[in-house]
Amino acid sequence: MLVVLALTLSSTASAFFVFGQQQYIAPPFTWTGGDVTIDLPVQLQSCNGTSVGSGFLSCGWFKQLETYTIEASDFDFIASGSASSIAMSKVTFQQGVNSLLIKDGGTVPDTSATFLNPGNWQQVTGNVSVKINALDLQGQPPGNYQAVLKLKGMESGGWIPYTDNSDLIFDLKIPDRIQVSGLKDIALNDQALQGSMDFCVYTQSGSNFTVRATGLDTDFLLSGQVGYQLRVGQGGIMETLSPGVDGQPWSGSTQQYCDGASNMNLEVTVPSSEISGLLPGVYKDTVTVTVSVH
Repeated sequence: MLVVLALTLSSTASAFFVFGQQQYIAPPFTWTGGDVTIDLPVQLQSCNGTSVGSGFLSCGWFKQLETYTIEASDFDFIASGSASSIAMSKVTFQQGVNSLLIKDGGTVPDTSATFLNPGNWQQVTGNVSVKINALDLQGQPPGNYQAVLKLKGMESGGWIPYTDNSDLIFDLKIPDRIQVSGLKDIALNDQALQGSMDFCVYTQSGSNFTVRATGLDTDFLLSGQVGYQLRVGQGGIMETLSPGVDGQPWSGSTQQYCDGASNMNLEVTVPSSEISGLLPGVYKDTVTVTVSVH
């Protein structure tokens, strides 16, 4: 008697998924203003088989791709100190023709049933893009922040779902920034010997700052002849500046450009005694204003 045994191997009987690394680290990023976008390439393999390689029942034996899913969690940048966390505003994953929205604002879509085609049974490269809105960074205390975004990948065709995990590490530095804006020319005449203007000083987290001013030749002199006084302040409190000397601390705004407003006032005054006997003409000076975090 002749007995014939037939073994049929289904290409979908077993499937395999693996990330190229268990941990990926993005280059450190220092915020200098505006929205932040950090891209991090990741490798993965999703295929029919029980393992990578070319052995019996491996992916290299079948040489067939398998669709997969990607999920993610832990979307916050945590400070090394006591500062509050910073949430990622948007997270996307792209690989081949696939584009997956993982997080958008406060919404985290369920991606567990979104099947992605790797386009190849061998290892492929995708990209995770993390965005942080500038508004979420302004006013945040200076320091070092780190996020560990956790990725979970799973093939979709095996009898027993095969999953793998990888940690994506992002390091963000927020420096102690300061910016002055809104300074402009002040015109005086012999009938109006005093003038003023409002301006803005922004500091990261609203930290204190000082103001230092110098004339074109250090001293406060119009055309090297006419002395004048400079005063700065906020909230009705003013101080008189000495050329090249830091003044008292003031509170910075946590909004760049003071959100279209101002938080400081500068006042220039020419004593009437300075114009006595002065010849007619135009007298001017260029003032350099320097602000420093206190």
